[in-house]
Amino acid sequence: MSTWISETAVARRGMTLRAGLLLVCLPLAACLEGVGEAGPDDALRAVAFYDGNVTVTGPRGYCIDRSSIKRGPAGRFALLASCESLTDQPGIAVEPAVLTVAVLPRAADARQPDTAAMTAALGADAVRETEDGDGIAIVHIAQGGDTVLPGGDPSYWRASMVINGHLVGLAAYGPKDGAIAGTGGRDLLRDLAETLRAASPGPDSVTRNVTKTAKQGRAGGLFRGLFPVSN
Repeated sequence: MSTWISETAVARRGMTLRAGLLLVCLPLAACLEGVGEAGPDDALRAVAFYDGNVTVTGPRGYCIDRSSIKRGPAGRFALLASCESLTDQPGIAVEPAVLTVAVLPRAADARQPDTAAMTAALGADAVRETEDGDGIAIVHIAQGGDTVLPGGDPSYWRASMVINGHLVGLAAYGPKDGAIAGTGGRDLLRDLAETLRAASPGPDSVTRNVTKTAKQGRAGGLFRGLFPVSN
């Protein structure tokens, strides 16, 4: 085998592995243990992860559920929903949706997975459509959304991106036959990705040193909350 073919194969296996880490499954309830009823203090506009290297904030009308936030050595997690639903108060009307954001520890060699790698990790039969955009890979999943979100549509959306060396996984779930199950979910993940990039610092202000903790997290190879689904 020639050298360039060998290097290409290794790179492809690496991308598939990274995509696999994004798609490891865990019941959503495990990430939401302790979530209570809605109240005015439950909604956050933004939360900073990894010393502010990645700042999570939602598109207009969506807020972070304070009680969903998880921080651990293997990664970070936050769930977003409409600010109205989280505060139980009138506000900006948006499509009903549950969004999740999960962030892996920083890796100096972090690369953007493409939809081919994500599809390989998921299985071709599970994927309805794909989109490789500008700094984001998006896939439409056929089944499993109604397991995560009771009363939801079986189909849902996932995306992956890299922010300041952190691999970030996004997901969007919506009601049965609602806009989020269709192209609205894709558009919402695009908006979420742009919002995350705008809120997070530029690469020049982020340290280039990979910490020992980050190395250990990558060696462990799993952050099971990155895409919290049960399929």
